[in-house]
Amino acid sequence: MTKPFFVEQFGSTMDAMGRVLQAALRALVEHGWVEPDQKFYAQLCLEEALVNAVDHGNKCDPAKKVRIEMVEENDLCTIRVYDEGGGFAPEDIHLPQLEQANGRGICLIRYCMERVTYNNECKCLEMRMRRKALSGRKASCE
Repeated sequence: MTKPFFVEQFGSTMDAMGRVLQAALRALVEHGWVEPDQKFYAQLCLEEALVNAVDHGNKCDPAKKVRIEMVEENDLCTIRVYDEGGGFAPEDIHLPQLEQANGRGICLIRYCMERVTYNNECKCLEMRMRRKALSGRKASCE
């Protein structure tokens, strides 16, 4: 297995998440995975994944940890976000109604990333993107 170029673990608070989010974005730019003008998409996906782990997975419990790692694999960057929550069924995630205040995170990630999977056993959301090709490509949340 390839060694990650970025690894951080933090207690489930929004302050800690914000610091790790900024460090992860810097690492993506420094390693050539994201052009500076594509940072919006990277930030959107990372923030949604981290907020889901902190808020929905770990219920903002600072004793529960979130771990993020980013690995270079040929022309793909794999970003894994782990939490200590109870998991969820990704097949049950559908595009929410416009009037709903939340529920768009996974849909946005699916829209922007090359591939998105979730492993309930290890509580890991895995996102894959190609070098400097991050953008919205898919028309559906499905």
